Amino acid sequence: MKIAEEPNISRINPTQNREISMREKRSFSPEVSIALCTYNGELFLREQLDSILNQDYPVLTEIVCVDDNSTDNSWSILQEYAEKFTHINISRNTPKLGYVKNFEKELTLTTKPFIAISDQDDIWYPTKITKLVSAIGNNLMVYSDSEYIDINGKSSGNKLSDNRNLTTCTSCLNFALFNAISGHNILMSKDLLKYALPFSEEIPHDFWLGFHASQLGEIPVVKEVLVGYRQHANNIIGGIGHSGGKKDSDLERIRNSKIKIDIFAKNTALYLSKEQKIFEQLAKSYTDKSFAMRLKRVCIFWKNNDALFLFKKRTKMRNLLYCL
Repeated sequence: MKIAEEPNISRINPTQNREISMREKRSFSPEVSIALCTYNGELFLREQLDSILNQDYPVLTEIVCVDDNSTDNSWSILQEYAEKFTHINISRNTPKLGYVKNFEKELTLTTKPFIAISDQDDIWYPTKITKLVSAIGNNLMVYSDSEYIDINGKSSGNKLSDNRNLTTCTSCLNFALFNAISGHNILMSKDLLKYALPFSEEIPHDFWLGFHASQLGEIPVVKEVLVGYRQHANNIIGGIGHSGGKKDSDLERIRNSKIKIDIFAKNTALYLSKEQKIFEQLAKSYTDKSFAMRLKRVCIFWKNNDALFLFKKRTKMRNLLYCL
């Protein structure tokens, strides 16, 4: 009887080892959809698409791109990439939907259990998806740090964490005044859309998604730079402390805060009665300009400062001064 030989590891081609390892990773890794919106983004779009295609995650099997009726070469670039890569699915809006509604449409077109949102002008670092998938656990969302890059893709030396306190979100009140969660630095479960649709046109899509995710559990953070967040004159929303994006006047900021808080109050889950009451009190305080109501708002801010100022990178004393 012939006795079977033990496998000789030295005879296995290193390439075969890598192939076996990749098959094992695929079998245990959930599939991820990339949701990329474009509008007149030809200048940076190729670089962003290449950074997505260069991710080291083994089952990145769907890239959904929706162009919002661009007038430059963005659509042609998407067609070019879709011809080369069969997992890139493209569509075009006619007429234009606008920033928030375009993202809403695009997210509904994804089919995989996890979604990573992409802007058209950033650069993703190779381990982004792998590290976010590893950190999300049973939560509906996870986010990471990012760094500001210039128009040429070079680091400015500043990170999001230099300006915002990046920590685990545990309350929807965390989003009442400030935000550190952006589309470019999150991974979300598609299940989140069951609660977040339809989007509010008054609130940025990432703000809206974070608000809803925080009502349903925690939002953990990966305290590592996984994205280059490009700053340039055409940013729809500019980075903190940087020149991109629209700058509002004080009156516009007060008005926008009132609108946002009022919408949050109306969209807070009924079982979060305490949080809903705080949103309602804050919304009312922006309408009633009496001295008594302004004093009440200071008290609301201070009493709930841990939740309301979660993302604010300030000392207790500076928070008190902000309240006043």
